[in-house]
Amino acid sequence: MSTTTAQRRKGGGPPRSQDGVTNVAVPLASDTTGPVKVATVRRRKYGTSPFDENWLNVDCCGLFCAGFTYMLHLYGVYAVCLVLLPPWMSTTDEDGIRSLTLSGHFHRLAFTTVAVMAIYSHFRAMTTDPGAVPPDATPLEEPEAPSVNEETDPVLPPRRRGKKLCRRCNAFKPARAHHCSVCKRCIIKMDHHCPWVNNCVGIGNHKYFLLFVFYTFVSCAYSISLVSMRFWSCMHVRHGRLRSHATCLDHPSQLLSILGLLVEGILFGLFTSCMIIDQSSVVTTKLTHIDRLKGEVGNTGVAGIIEVFGMNLKRNTGSTFRPDWLSPFANVCFPPTVRDEIFGFCRPCTRSKPTSGSDKEIEMNGSQPQQQQQQQQPSTSNMIRSVTEIV
Repeated sequence: MSTTTAQRRKGGGPPRSQDGVTNVAVPLASDTTGPVKVATVRRRKYGTSPFDENWLNVDCCGLFCAGFTYMLHLYGVYAVCLVLLPPWMSTTDEDGIRSLTLSGHFHRLAFTTVAVMAIYSHFRAMTTDPGAVPPDATPLEEPEAPSVNEETDPVLPPRRRGKKLCRRCNAFKPARAHHCSVCKRCIIKMDHHCPWVNNCVGIGNHKYFLLFVFYTFVSCAYSISLVSMRFWSCMHVRHGRLRSHATCLDHPSQLLSILGLLVEGILFGLFTSCMIIDQSSVVTTKLTHIDRLKGEVGNTGVAGIIEVFGMNLKRNTGSTFRPDWLSPFANVCFPPTVRDEIFGFCRPCTRSKPTSGSDKEIEMNGSQPQQQQQQQQPSTSNMIRSVTEIV
């Protein structure tokens, strides 16, 4: 991504924009009367830079692996629903028309549903921001120390934690962030860069990655079970001899499709089962593979589960099982009081001109001022405070 910079004074004309180019004005200080630095950046439709519209890694190897993954799931649906089930769970009427039985429709719908959930989980894991640190990220404020005398002691501005810069992207790097050489961004709680999902596995898409691995394992186990049951029904023991059915397959060439389904189920079933066992320790200990290589030690608890699956803001539940844990359609949500502590950074705010002798603090995303939100919303519940202590 190529960038150019220019200088302009406040009050001048708006920055020029061309096709695919967006001008972003970043104030150098909290005082808006000073000079403003304008960075002209190229905003692509898909990419991993901070200014791209949609998150997608355009790495050729990753895109090939993602497409190959979709083809494997589609092949499994074809082999089960169109090759394995019709000769097995079907009835033929007097006119020679074959129709699936109720159990055949059930297995076809169930297997297709599992495959769709796996494919959509993969799509969410690939197109979701894994937790990239934005360019305007700032360190968190240190907790305020208790004052001895509030009347005599001066009111000092809150101190911020030390700012650590990344050597590669030259931006603020939180304590739990690691730089990815493929995405070229610092990722919060980065576990690894997975070529199969064409994305990093971080705090933003960890849930979708786990769901993709889980539903892929269920799909493999389901297909192996159906093939085993079909083999037993075709070649079963009667009176000490093997008897074969002539209707096991519509055509002998379909045996290759069944063998391919069996090999695919065994191979990727073993792979995903190992991934599930490995990722279970990552979730429970809240330690990624990179953290383990650095020699860090984690504690078992519910904090790792909350970081992966988020919290139900309506019912204030975090560690207890919820049905949305298994749904790739449900987003991962955190309360505003916990989100900054989990991610390890906060977004800066801008100040407008004084109005009626007082400054009004306005969020960059257009939300209400923090003081006004505190007046409208009740105080933080005991549950959220306990989660803050855990995390």
